[in-house]
Amino acid sequence: MQTLRPFEAHITMDANASSGRESIMKTLRFAAGRPTAAPAPASASAGLTSRHTTGIGSARTLLLFLGATLTTLAALATPATADAQTGNLRVTVQTEQGDALSATTIVIDGTTTGAFTGPEGVALISGIPAGEQWVRASRPGYRIQSLSVTIVAGATADLSFTLSSTPIELGGIQVSVLRPDLRPELRIEAAQLQEANPHDIGAVLRTLPGLDAIRRGGLGLDPVVRGMRDTQVGSYVDGMRTLPGGPGGMDTPLSHVDPSAVREMEVVKGPYALTWGSGNTNAIRIETSPLPARGAGAVSGRLLLGHDTNLGATETGLEVRGAGDRIGYSVSGAWRESGDYESGGGSPTPAGFTSSELRGRVGLFAAPGSTVTISGWRQSQRNIDYPGRPLDADFFDTYNASLKWELAPAAGRLRNLDAMVYFYSVDHAMNNDQKPTSLANPNRMPPFAMDIVTTSNVGMVGGRIAGEFAPGGDWIVEIGGDGYTALHEAGSTNRNRDTGVVMMERLIWGDARVSNLGAFTRFSHPIGRVSATGTLRLDRVEADADSASTFFLENASAGLAVTETNPSGALTLTLPVTAYWSISAGAGSVVRTADANERYSDRAPSKRAQIGAEFMGDPGIRPERSTQFDLWLEASYPRWAGSLNLFAQRIDDNITIQDTDLPRQSPMSAPTVYRYVNGDARYQGVEASARVAVTDAWSLSTSTAWLRGEDVTLNEPVLGASPWRGDLAVRWEPATDGRFMEVSGRAVAGQDRVSTTRGELTTPGYGILDLQGGLPLPGGVFLRAGVNNVLDREYVNHLNARNPFTGLPVAEPGRVLFARMSVHF
Repeated sequence: MQTLRPFEAHITMDANASSGRESIMKTLRFAAGRPTAAPAPASASAGLTSRHTTGIGSARTLLLFLGATLTTLAALATPATADAQTGNLRVTVQTEQGDALSATTIVIDGTTTGAFTGPEGVALISGIPAGEQWVRASRPGYRIQSLSVTIVAGATADLSFTLSSTPIELGGIQVSVLRPDLRPELRIEAAQLQEANPHDIGAVLRTLPGLDAIRRGGLGLDPVVRGMRDTQVGSYVDGMRTLPGGPGGMDTPLSHVDPSAVREMEVVKGPYALTWGSGNTNAIRIETSPLPARGAGAVSGRLLLGHDTNLGATETGLEVRGAGDRIGYSVSGAWRESGDYESGGGSPTPAGFTSSELRGRVGLFAAPGSTVTISGWRQSQRNIDYPGRPLDADFFDTYNASLKWELAPAAGRLRNLDAMVYFYSVDHAMNNDQKPTSLANPNRMPPFAMDIVTTSNVGMVGGRIAGEFAPGGDWIVEIGGDGYTALHEAGSTNRNRDTGVVMMERLIWGDARVSNLGAFTRFSHPIGRVSATGTLRLDRVEADADSASTFFLENASAGLAVTETNPSGALTLTLPVTAYWSISAGAGSVVRTADANERYSDRAPSKRAQIGAEFMGDPGIRPERSTQFDLWLEASYPRWAGSLNLFAQRIDDNITIQDTDLPRQSPMSAPTVYRYVNGDARYQGVEASARVAVTDAWSLSTSTAWLRGEDVTLNEPVLGASPWRGDLAVRWEPATDGRFMEVSGRAVAGQDRVSTTRGELTTPGYGILDLQGGLPLPGGVFLRAGVNNVLDREYVNHLNARNPFTGLPVAEPGRVLFARMSVHF
């Protein structure tokens, strides 16, 4: 049986998933009529070391571990014998519109026995004492409901819930404030994404404490989680590990998912997502539109239309889906276009782009509890302006295909099993057509007009298999493994634009390959009143490149081929102090290997710094180990809730950058060449949030975040730490039909603790005000409109990149009026 306690630190099952009860175990839960939450499954990472092994041993050790994993999977799959005095319960949950409601917490009143609904809105609970029982269903954003049912020993009873939405419960509607969550994990759902009005998924993260994003242009805001960035933040889309496609740092994997396709986004802040994949110092996972539930009907869908002033942006989206008893499908398309914008001070900023996307998903309901899904998408982005980079993007073409099997048996020790294989690829080209280097300049060397073209490709093949079991005695165990191999190719050509003569050709990634194979186990078990969850992970990493320049080989500290074996682990504990207060603690240590840029880039631009300088990789760079400690305190009363999170992080062998006297490849680059090096860093911070339901219609919410980091090796502040920030929002929502009005404000302090040796600039503080509202209309139409930056303030996010030609940071947009219409059919 699965036990749930108020404020319990419950484990997340398949962190990849749109699979069964697993993905729901990550969300803020409402127990006993009050919002409660559970710590995330530990998060893991892998790292690469040259000429040595980190931690446990060799490939033989890993093979033995995998062999033991498979043996255990087979043993635990044996059906369990039910207690003669207990029965089972099958619970089905849906919305008032008849849609299946996943991620719903089901609890047997008066006990700690419970479960979570899967994607079809169904939960199965075993080991329930015979007799009449009251069952409670709760989910963030919906009213709690309790129903009675009679349990017969040795039999399975059925119970159905229909939940209505509510404006009072925390976590259901707005994205601007972190809801109380005992785990270092946030869950953002489709309604929240729409209200955040994003043109880029990274923009949504800026609204949450401890999260930020780097702007280099109008598209591709790069996520930053508590100061961590790039591949320190593992990115997952529908369970697939994804990597950026460009060596110059223009894109992030999240920028290759249209916001209209996202149904939920989860963020793990710290080393607590070990079952998601390797190398996750922090992690972000996106789930796109799922298959409709079995028997949902032949056709349903939605149409989206939107426009933004200042940006000159328009967007459209269409989704059609349906499901019978055997087959389900979902097809969607989206198109976006944006232009340049003006900052609050009237400064023009190039930020144009176009983006089109087509997605498809077909599922076979092979048997009760078993689903086979084939998915794929193609996205095309064109003519993307990047004022914060030396080049603009000519195009990004993203391709994906996956095959997934999910099994959720009605009885037995095996609770869930999922397996998937996938392919992911990004083709990319950059040019300088709209940059000053495309024009002749007698005061520059070389003085003639240059034609610079850079092309790159990242192709990934990967897979995952995991099973969750209830072996007895209130134990929950997950065992699995995952892996991927990624091939990186990139090169650049410089020509005289007038004569066409090739002036320079350079190799950036010489068929660089990074492969990772990992195995993990996660377990959860109550220890008295304390809920405990632990995760262990072991990764084997191999990295190599087919070619490199003579200069690169002469300046590398090791050969091109390296291997590593890296262990990671985490533990979270939660204690309910009273009926309304709980305290949790977490500790984790995870290893992140160097990525292709950090190992193999040959004096190529990178997004690690705000400036567009050249960066030199090193195959022998050591993996970084992040060790973090968290303490969470949460209060959860019927009409108000709050949370406080304190954390401290230490990164040994931190992969950072340092200036060198190496010669630059291009005379038009910044004069200093930086190199990826190892060092040590320390971080500490505080995050707090609260929300009060002043009346049934009015609510007040607030949050704040503070971060401080020290580069111990360089004896200066870390590069790219966000300044203090505070948010406040007042919301009016008088009914359950979606009508609302919200005014929100943000104050950000200036940042003068900067890394001067790496070109970081100080920034002043600022304050902004936003306003928005929504109105439902007949025929399934919903209108939403508002104003961002109402006061038209001129401001710059501290993390934003600097224009490499003017030296000025990229400013944020001034006042933007927006309108959105969605039609459901």
